[in-house]
Amino acid sequence: MRWGKPDKGPERAKTTLSAQSVVTDAAVLRWGTVSTVKAPVQQIARFIAYHLDAGAARMDIFLDVPDADIARQLAHPKVRFHQCDDAFWADKPDKARESHQLRQVSNASLAYQGSDLDWLAHIDVDEFILSDQLLGEHLACVPADMAFARLQPVEMMASDDPARDPWSGPAQFKRTRKAAKQKKAALSEIYPTFGAYVPEGFISYTGGKNIVRTGFPRVRLGIHAMMHAGRKVSNGKVLETVHVGHAHAPDWETFQRHFEFRMTRGSYRKKTNGNMILNDVLKVLLEEEGLDGLRRFYDEMCRATPERLELLRRHDMLVTATLDLDRKVAQVFGQEAASR
Repeated sequence: MRWGKPDKGPERAKTTLSAQSVVTDAAVLRWGTVSTVKAPVQQIARFIAYHLDAGAARMDIFLDVPDADIARQLAHPKVRFHQCDDAFWADKPDKARESHQLRQVSNASLAYQGSDLDWLAHIDVDEFILSDQLLGEHLACVPADMAFARLQPVEMMASDDPARDPWSGPAQFKRTRKAAKQKKAALSEIYPTFGAYVPEGFISYTGGKNIVRTGFPRVRLGIHAMMHAGRKVSNGKVLETVHVGHAHAPDWETFQRHFEFRMTRGSYRKKTNGNMILNDVLKVLLEEEGLDGLRRFYDEMCRATPERLELLRRHDMLVTATLDLDRKVAQVFGQEAASR
């Protein structure tokens, strides 16, 4: 199989922002998250419990499908639920709710504009901020002339051992080739069939997420960028030892369940500014081999086999983290919530 290289889209105009004052004391610095969520209550509970345990001072959860029961079951003083019903959208532009990406951006920007936190991260319910120390300690050290901090992406791999649950035991994540400063040939070595066609070896995004300083006017909080007056803010610092761990396809069932949506409207879709190789690869596999072809792709790109873990480790592209989600849910919401 052969696929072409993607075209590069036009460069977006950039700008910088400078804060008038910054918090440099980790003990008083306050950070939080904003997310637009459509997920089962257990997944939302895990997401919330993990980040509260990590030190989040506030979490804004916009329920894309309104559900008063979820807000009631997961009520917490540091969590604000927003029901995205018709009344919620009534005073907002029609375009803001056209796609899930636009709804995410609209909601995140709304939370940013009213935030009293020092830093705000726009992340999804299947993402977990992984840090080698308290996140506030990293943020307190970000230079004052940096408007945001960049969290490098790592993608969760599916456990090859049914007895090893990544939600409670060690979870394996892969890094991008660029983050590990590896040559392109490394991808073909790690993923012999598909590595040359899947950017960075990731089936989801490769650009990471931002946690941004609050308080700037005219800011729009994108999915992967901070925007000011229509321009992309460029003065940010990469946090080398902080990652956003993306549980994009942690098992075959999840990959199958989201496949059609992601191919047409999600992360596997064709982009308007050029070709997307992954979309082409998956279409050809589906047409020529059906579900067996998709499974072959998933097994090579996502399964944490001992051989693949060793190859990733050898190329400094492996990150291991213990999420311990069920214990954290029990601690925050009670044992009954953890056993749902």
